[in-house]
Amino acid sequence: MKRVNHAIWLAAGCVLTFAGTVRAEIPQDGLSKSRAAFQALDALVQQTLPKGELPRLSDPQEAEVLRQFFDSQGTLGAPPYTAADLPVLFEIAGRAGAVQKAYVLFAPQPGQVPDMAANTAFFQDEIAVATSYNVDAVVAGLLAISDFLKTLPADQLTETRIAGLRQVRLGLNEMVTGTILMLRSPDISPDNRAILLGSLVKGADAFAGAMTPVDRAAMVAQVDTVLPGLTGPEAEIGQDIRASFGMTSCSGLCALD
Repeated sequence: MKRVNHAIWLAAGCVLTFAGTVRAEIPQDGLSKSRAAFQALDALVQQTLPKGELPRLSDPQEAEVLRQFFDSQGTLGAPPYTAADLPVLFEIAGRAGAVQKAYVLFAPQPGQVPDMAANTAFFQDEIAVATSYNVDAVVAGLLAISDFLKTLPADQLTETRIAGLRQVRLGLNEMVTGTILMLRSPDISPDNRAILLGSLVKGADAFAGAMTPVDRAAMVAQVDTVLPGLTGPEAEIGQDIRASFGMTSCSGLCALD
């Protein structure tokens, strides 16, 4: 697990760090829980890797370790999130993204090229839950960044900070695109499709608010490739996601350029 690069979120966190104390909405032990859960999951990965595997939700003992890591309420709490929360949120989001990518980019042998399509199908249960947790962490981070930009004096929006914010947007676009691509997979189960759609719809407003108009239009086009395969309530959720990415207002991260 440590081999996975999650430098975008961590580097941006260093750039955007805002002095202050963690708000009560993030559990006081949220960061320590995240660290401990990641260490436990990493230790489990070291046990499964020699067998050419990653921890599975289908194994009761492994599932318990995974669930402790994917505990949004215990590690992230609930909004509102402010600039003071950024150091904690960036660290947690970095781990969330690392675990999600570990499954997507898994290769049984060192140096082997990952078969991402096969991984998405085989590890879909784990990736769906990891995506949901990652969305929670990223949305929390975006809300905190929004507060950061509102409270940051104009003369302190340096090129270095702008570069960090652009890195955040890049990672965000990659995450959303990956989730939409997974929704298009013919192998995705109804339960996992519901998890992914739920993740996208709960994060869509925050995602769209952070994206440039060009990137929003690209997301609308991607969502349009998914809509024909949705029916009933899922189709309504898909339309809600599309509507969010179709927003026209542009401020904060959107207006960065």
